Parts: sequence; structure tokens; C-alpha cells
Amino acid sequence: MENNEILTRIESLMPFLSKSEQKLGNYILTHPKDVTDMSTSALSQACDISEPTLIRFTRRLGFQGYKDFKLHLSANFISNQIDSTPVKVNLNDSAIEIYRKLASFTINSLNSTLNTLDANDLENAANYIYVAAKQNRKIFLSGMGASTVLIHEFQIKMMRLNIQTIFFEDIHLRLEACANLKKNDLFICFTTLGASKENYELIDIAHERKAKIIVITQFGNSQIAEKADIALYTSIIENNLRLASQTSIILQSMVIDVLFLTIACKDYASITNSVKDFREKFKQLGHLI
Repeated sequence: MENNEILTRIESLMPFLSKSEQKLGNYILTHPKDVTDMSTSALSQACDISEPTLIRFTRRLGFQGYKDFKLHLSANFISNQIDSTPVKVNLNDSAIEIYRKLASFTINSLNSTLNTLDANDLENAANYIYVAAKQNRKIFLSGMGASTVLIHEFQIKMMRLNIQTIFFEDIHLRLEACANLKKNDLFICFTTLGASKENYELIDIAHERKAKIIVITQFGNSQIAEKADIALYTSIIENNLRLASQTSIILQSMVIDVLFLTIACKDYASITNSVKDFREKFKQLGHLI
């Protein structure tokens, strides 16, 4: 793991932890340097949790156990890559200071997501979309709330590749349309925390219909991805005010761009010609682009 990957993973995982695990996570985030010198029993007592809870927590982060976790955390400090003081947005911050801090959250999340995104899964997700389009399979999209912004962005990007997708704003129409999915059609779900029951209902239907399922979600959200063929995990570090999920939108938008360009490279010549054609048509119609 590189840079402050361990701390950013913990921060990203927090919404999915139990209360005892959250106490542990908060303690590590607040006292990361102290933790490198603490034994299993000392840290467990400090957080008022059991030692098995601590071991499970470190394994959930991808380590073999607490000793392995401490070794990697110490290595990060030795390389002087971790700032143990969390950056927080204050109510009296100026606009430019808020920008600087939000940029810090975003950059940390982008770097951390390099480690939570599986390279094979990312490549396979692009292939699923490409093959579904070539075989004239339905590509069905879902997401609730702010995720609909990402769905519209994804639709526009796919349209520019001449790939048609299906999305209904109305949840009842979405359920009805999803029931028409067939084997090897493609279902793509955008969600950050996976809190909306509607997404689970739609994934269940897609799974029953034997459609292929891609879920784009936050690292740690394993429940929403249980029935997915591919889960693309972003590592999201939000600002402390949490008035809106700015970082999650940016990260999932980045994933969309990666999928778009990966697919575009498969048919680069024909896509380039298509772009020239539509630009020429726009020019003929008197539109500026």
C-alpha cells in the first residue's frame, strides 16, 4: 500500500462498520502514530472492544492480522508519506481554503481508488459493455438520488460510442423494464453507500433473469455487490461536513471516463470517423461545438 492508503481505506470503510468497529476506526484515524506502538490488547482496551474484533477489522482491510497491519502502517510513517492530522473544513474557512481542502480529499480518494479498483474487473467491465453492445443486448442502468447524475453522464458517453442504454427515472417503470431483462443482458448499478432498497430489488430481478451485473460502489459495500458479476470499488474520503457527496460523484465519474476510453480504444478508427461526421453535421446546421 502506498501513501496514506491505510487511513483512507479505513475512512472509506467507516459507513459499513459496526459500532465497535467504528470506535476502532476512529481511534486509528485520530492516533495513527500511537497505534504503531500499541499491542493487540492495548489497542483493544483503548477502544473498549474485543481482540477478535480487532483481528477481523485488520483482515477486512486486507491484512493477515494486526501485526501485518502495524508493519504497513509503520512503513508509511517511515517514508514520511502520512500526515496524521486530518484536514477538516471549518465553518469560517474562505472559499479558496475550502477549495484547497476539497481538492485534498479528492486527490487522496483518487490515489486510494487505484488500490481498491481491481485491474481485471475494470477491464472485464469494459468488455461486458462492449460485447453487450455488439450482440445487441439490453444495457439497463440504475441508481437512486444523486447517482442519477452519473447515469445521465454514462448514457451520454455511451451514446457517443453508439451504445444505447436504458434508464427510467420513475422507479415503477424501472422495475417493469428490468423484469424484461434476458440472459446475458447487462445491468449496471451506480450507488455509493447502497442504502436504497430499490437497488437491491432491481439487482435481485436482474440476477433472477440471469443478466450480467456490474456494480460501481464504495469500498467496503460488499452487501450490494453480493450478486454482482463485477464490483468496481472506489475509495471515497468525504469532507467532515458531509453536506453532499462531492467526492463520490467525482470518483464514479472518473470510472465512467475510464470505461468510455477503454471501450473507445477498441473501435478507435470508426469512432474517430463518427466524431468527424457529427462535427460536420453540426457545422452544416450552424451549431458551434
